Amino acid sequence: MTLAAGAPRRVAARLADGAVMLIVALASLLLLIYVGYGEASRTYPRFLAEKMAAQGALIQTPLETYLRAGLPLRQFPGFRQIADPILGSDATLASIAAWDAGGLVFAAGSAAPPDLRQDRTSDGRLRSDDDWLQIGIPLRNRFETIGEITITMPRAGATARLDQAIPWLVGLATVLALGFALVSARLGRTAEAARVPWLAIAYSICFVAVSASVVAMLVSLYTEGAQARAKALADSLAQRLKPIVAYELAIEDFEGIDRTFDEYLRLNPDLRAVALLLGDSAAIHTDRTARGQTWSHESGTFEFRAPIGQTGDGREIRVAVALPTDIVWGAVARSVKNFAALFLASGLMAGLFLQLGRSIRRGARSDDHAVALGLVRPVFFVGVFAESLAAGFLPQVLRQAATDAGVAAGGASVAFTLYFLCFLLVLLPSSHVAERRGGRPLIVLGAVLAALAWLLPALAPTYDAFLASRALAGLGQGILFIGVQHFVLAHAPAGQRTQAAAIIVFGFNGGMISGAALGSLLVNYIAPTGVFALAFATSCLLALYSFVFLAPAAQATAGGPGFLAALATMLANIPRALGSAGFLRAIFLIGAPSKAVLTGIVGFALPLILSSLGFPPEDIGQIIMLYGCGVLLASGPVSRLVDRTGASRAVLVVGGLGAGLALLLMGSVGWAGMPAVLQSSLATTTLLAIGTFALGLAHGCINAPIVTHVAGTSAGERLGPAGASALYRVLERAGHVVGPLLAGQLLVLGGAGPASLLWAGGGLLALALGFAIFSRVAPTRAAGQPS
Repeated sequence: MTLAAGAPRRVAARLADGAVMLIVALASLLLLIYVGYGEASRTYPRFLAEKMAAQGALIQTPLETYLRAGLPLRQFPGFRQIADPILGSDATLASIAAWDAGGLVFAAGSAAPPDLRQDRTSDGRLRSDDDWLQIGIPLRNRFETIGEITITMPRAGATARLDQAIPWLVGLATVLALGFALVSARLGRTAEAARVPWLAIAYSICFVAVSASVVAMLVSLYTEGAQARAKALADSLAQRLKPIVAYELAIEDFEGIDRTFDEYLRLNPDLRAVALLLGDSAAIHTDRTARGQTWSHESGTFEFRAPIGQTGDGREIRVAVALPTDIVWGAVARSVKNFAALFLASGLMAGLFLQLGRSIRRGARSDDHAVALGLVRPVFFVGVFAESLAAGFLPQVLRQAATDAGVAAGGASVAFTLYFLCFLLVLLPSSHVAERRGGRPLIVLGAVLAALAWLLPALAPTYDAFLASRALAGLGQGILFIGVQHFVLAHAPAGQRTQAAAIIVFGFNGGMISGAALGSLLVNYIAPTGVFALAFATSCLLALYSFVFLAPAAQATAGGPGFLAALATMLANIPRALGSAGFLRAIFLIGAPSKAVLTGIVGFALPLILSSLGFPPEDIGQIIMLYGCGVLLASGPVSRLVDRTGASRAVLVVGGLGAGLALLLMGSVGWAGMPAVLQSSLATTTLLAIGTFALGLAHGCINAPIVTHVAGTSAGERLGPAGASALYRVLERAGHVVGPLLAGQLLVLGGAGPASLLWAGGGLLALALGFAIFSRVAPTRAAGQPS
């Protein structure tokens, strides 16, 4: 009977696991498809633009020949005779038109040509609105530009192939998500105890399968665009040479054709080669060593040959163009990089919500501390996730808002400082409330304030709104942090305080990684206000979840000192702590500087520097994401090392020196004395990525060990390890507050470029060396403290 009665519960439990994983997996896979669609929507039109530019050159050549003879554009004969064959050979084109200062002169095509010459949205030569994509090619006479040719195609033509592939990809994602949900339901609790991470493997297989399908779609689409471009380039060059053959002239009798080919290669630098073929032999070739040799298809290129005519002895004359396939793989590589960041972010969330689903299912047993910890585990993660959604672009948006409001460039750093100042000010009052009311009310209130903070700029992205938003966000995140910390400590058994610390550490860094990755991708498609709205909705859901699922405190406590008494005690303890040389060295030489670097460099200055170097938002978010990865990787092993050996001082020295060296590495990309090989775009990206990751590793050597170190100073003897650690945590946040202000000044010194990081790196090295030289505190093995 007992077994029979338990069977329905087991089935229900497995179905619950499957349902949670179905939602998580389907959301992740559909987001992957959405990002792939967005990448293609941004990249494929650029291939089309190059193709249309080459097609426009077919008309530009005869028109400019006519104009340079001193004749007016409006008297040009035969415009349609040139344009109609181009339109007939490419069904995606809607119209070809010629314009002068007075407006439209000639037009050919199935639709009236739209006038996008002053369009507000442009990408290089490509203009666009909601309905059309258009290329403009200037027309010049011997003295000036007198008009332009426009080639126009409907936007729907650029997305038709994409729209055909999306239903199939969505169907694949749905089937794989259902399969993953069934695997999750089938494995149930056995997956937790298994040595092999079957769920992680199954999720990876699903993600890789959809990623591969999206990449295959992108490769096919970009290849088609590249081949169309190669054909158009060959046709345009053949058009310029046809008069030679038409008048039965010998190619060998003309000088300057080789220079024309060289100029063509200069104007299209991504071409591999251009050649004029007589039969199968290259009479003219942009590679001088290949002249006279047989033209053969080169691996790794797209090739197209456009016929011109025949020589007197019957040999065919053709123009051959070779376009490297690297342009396709380069475009695909950006998508793959974005998918990798998305995989890491969604993988963290999938593992988190799998544990959450099991905790919710077991939540009826309110006395189970493991259930309570499982329920609160995602709270700080989601709170930091919502705050980090704008990490890749918020400083740039703030700076623009400050400029629009007529505020000096430092106005953006003031908004960041306001956030951390409010965060600091609310910590002690929140701790006082938590002691009496428990952590749940603070968590709900913090999430509500965080939601309101993002609602303001979503509705009105003005500088004043951002100031109010950052103040509310600082209050909300500070209250949320204290609420989570108190809730975790209240439900963690005495021997599992490390688990409590892990929830905070994982929540902060995991949330930063996931939020920075997703927000920096989505901003390309839904704009900053859309990301702000997403952060608002996420924070609202967090508040609702916390109110429904987190258990309230067993009972309110009225005892203990009041708020003013607690504040007076803390203020009285500050002189006692600052009387400890070890405490002073720890906070001023290592702790506060590391927090200043986190808020001032990683959070504020680095996005501005990367933006000034031309990095798009997704790259900025992914580089910042590397910082959180470094902290996560270093924190666990370093904490165990310090607990085992007590070598907190040595680890802190390594962390301080490592942070300084990492910033020097990042700042070196702006140094004129760098070797030429390290000044390329790839080398710059690599150095910045390595430096940011190394900075995260260095801070992972500081965050937890410094609490252990402080507890072993004379301040720990006077105030007790817990009292000294708590006071340190409050005082170190002064680094949070001043970090953006100092970073703003460094940006002024460095001209808003990477050179400002050299100043920061040199300062950190000096402080770390000072700590190493003057610190005389013997390493003390102290109990691990929450970091």
